[in-house]
Amino acid sequence: MTTLARTTAVLAALLLAAALTAVAAAPAAAAGNGRWAVVPTPPKNPGPVARQYFFLESPPGQTVLDSVRVTNLTDAALTLRVYGADAYNTAADGGFGLREPTQPQHGIGAWTSTGVTDLVVPARRQADIPFTVAVPANAGPGDHVGGIVVAEAAPSGQLGSGGTAVAVRQAVAARLYLRVSGPATPGLTVGAAAADRHEISYTVTNSGNLHLAPTITVTSSGLFGHAVTAGAVPRLDLVPGAQTSLRTALRGAWLVDVVSTTVTVTADGGVRATTATTTVTGVWQLLAAAALLIAAATVLVRRRRRARQHRPRSLS
Repeated sequence: MTTLARTTAVLAALLLAAALTAVAAAPAAAAGNGRWAVVPTPPKNPGPVARQYFFLESPPGQTVLDSVRVTNLTDAALTLRVYGADAYNTAADGGFGLREPTQPQHGIGAWTSTGVTDLVVPARRQADIPFTVAVPANAGPGDHVGGIVVAEAAPSGQLGSGGTAVAVRQAVAARLYLRVSGPATPGLTVGAAAADRHEISYTVTNSGNLHLAPTITVTSSGLFGHAVTAGAVPRLDLVPGAQTSLRTALRGAWLVDVVSTTVTVTADGGVRATTATTTVTGVWQLLAAAALLIAAATVLVRRRRRARQHRPRSLS
């Protein structure tokens, strides 16, 4: 029997077992939207902490088998669609996202096959859906990130956007992190920063082959060392190769000031990157005020000179 045939047989057997063992219970903690929840299927002998994400390992050329649990939290049957998807980070704020099924899947989304595509889960019940990840022989070492997505088969509602009706298809996913054996090279870079009185902007890039959840620290001070406070920074989960542009608010800078700001990004494994910038604020306002004062002084001097020149002489 070929490897593909063995994998298909195992997948079919697990799917049959899942259909027979679905029970009316919801997971204690799950990724959900109030209507359905999606988590890794707990093992027969679960540990003290439930799995929230999939963390898998494999050498190139092998197939990994696991299972995802879908729980219907409503009083009516749900018709859902199950698929694997590549992960990405948004360019604007680094948000973690998963590709739509109509978009090309080039990584783990293309390697993942689920036991079913279309799924009907009865009210207040759950089902365990097996899936395989067939790691290509030429897969690069490091982390390949995606998710098992469970979405509505048909949109459940509409939103008005500028007077146009937009179909909304809700989806819930369990993140999937697959580490392919080989050299692990974590890396981060921080692009050149630009700042004004109110905020600093910068870019963060995951330049290695591991997914990273970096900590961002922004420190700032003004003229004579007075305190400038940095606002909240986002919590990121960066997939390898992701680059995102970020902004952090600054509070406390004077109208005319010299603000020095440093951005430091760190992650597990001793990964660290930093950038710094110094910004002079209020220069144009200062020049405008000086020009206004000079103009006012010039007008005043001219008026005094003219008053002296036109003063009548007294008669003797």
